[in-house]
Amino acid sequence: MDSVMAAPDAPPQAVVLVSAGASHSVALLTGNALCSWGRGEDGQLGHGDAEDRLVPTVLSGFDAPGITSVICGADHTTAYSEEELQVYSWGWGDFGRLGHGNSTDVFTPQPVKALQGLKIKQIACGDSHCLAVTMAGEVQSWGRNQNGQLGLGTTEDSLLPQKIQAFEGVCVKMIAAGAEHTAAVTEDGDLYGWGWGRYGNLGLGDRNDRLLPEKVSSVEGEKMVLVACGWRHTITVSDSGTMYTYGWSKYGQLGHGDFEDHLVPHKLEALKDSTISQISGGWRHTMALTSEGKLYGWGWNKFGQVGVGNNDDHCSPVQVHFPEEQKISQVACGWRHTLALSEKKNVFSWGRGTSGQLGNGEIVDRNTPVLIDALSPDGSGCKKLESSAAAPFAAKVWVSPSERYAIVPDENVPKSGEGTARGNGADANVPENDVKRMRVQS
Repeated sequence: MDSVMAAPDAPPQAVVLVSAGASHSVALLTGNALCSWGRGEDGQLGHGDAEDRLVPTVLSGFDAPGITSVICGADHTTAYSEEELQVYSWGWGDFGRLGHGNSTDVFTPQPVKALQGLKIKQIACGDSHCLAVTMAGEVQSWGRNQNGQLGLGTTEDSLLPQKIQAFEGVCVKMIAAGAEHTAAVTEDGDLYGWGWGRYGNLGLGDRNDRLLPEKVSSVEGEKMVLVACGWRHTITVSDSGTMYTYGWSKYGQLGHGDFEDHLVPHKLEALKDSTISQISGGWRHTMALTSEGKLYGWGWNKFGQVGVGNNDDHCSPVQVHFPEEQKISQVACGWRHTLALSEKKNVFSWGRGTSGQLGNGEIVDRNTPVLIDALSPDGSGCKKLESSAAAPFAAKVWVSPSERYAIVPDENVPKSGEGTARGNGADANVPENDVKRMRVQS
């Protein structure tokens, strides 16, 4: 039988994975297409401009082959081409978080030349710092480092990726990045934490920062296989599928039925009968996916980001329900919104929607999962995705960060062992209005 070339539009594109940042979202599609939506002010959407997009929009000018992963930081995005052995990044450039050797904002994907040729296993992006694990288990880190979150033994920001020498002889399996802290699990199942630690989010039993990776005491002899960070909390899963959380719990984001911070990993009893297969941390909320495809959420829920039909904070896991109870295969927490990919390849979003990050063409918040029509087989299914104009972005009026952002007040640091009895007591070092990252004009 003669071989016949398939028509360009067959088979239909499907979503492979999703990721979410502070106020933007991305998806990788079969056929090597990348699309993004939500806030674009800092170039994090990669479309060559600073416009928001309310629906998923394909990056028309980006044709790197063999893209296998795409990860959102707060206001920037990275992607990895396995074929080229090349990391790309774009978006807000302050503190060197793009890894390009400067602090310039970038509006289309640019190669991170310092990482060219490395076989990357996984990339993690926090608020202002990033890390990459190589197939050999080495870790490179770059970006902001004021609390030692790069693991380099200093508090100097790094405009270029640097190898974490402290992991010499240790094979790292997975890394996770929070706002200003980092966590890792090794191939041997050891758990490490470093960076900002004032809520116990390093798991080391105190509230001190660490400039170098430090091993967390073993948890009941269990080996850890997954790790994720929220803004100031950390989540880990053992090889038995048991979940542990630690750090900040002012909004119940640890899921232990209370609002108590935990300084060491604490077993999540509520899900002890489930095998946890995937975890994700938001700004102040947490999601966990079981091996049966059930999704649970808890924590801060002001915008409905937990996805359970109300806007109450939840300090214990609550199951998120989907149409026809379809099983979920991937979950991604943004700061105030959440994305999920179902086994049927439908994409759902919920939570904060004011920048279009839910991808529904609206700017409203949702407290239950809503199908992203453009990406889902049960919707229009990637048949008529919008594309960014291929015209290069010529000029952007540069506004200094001090004009764009409010000033960070001095943080009042609780002394070791001090802290409040309840996580939601006097929370002086995390201003309630999130002044650190809030746009002055918003």
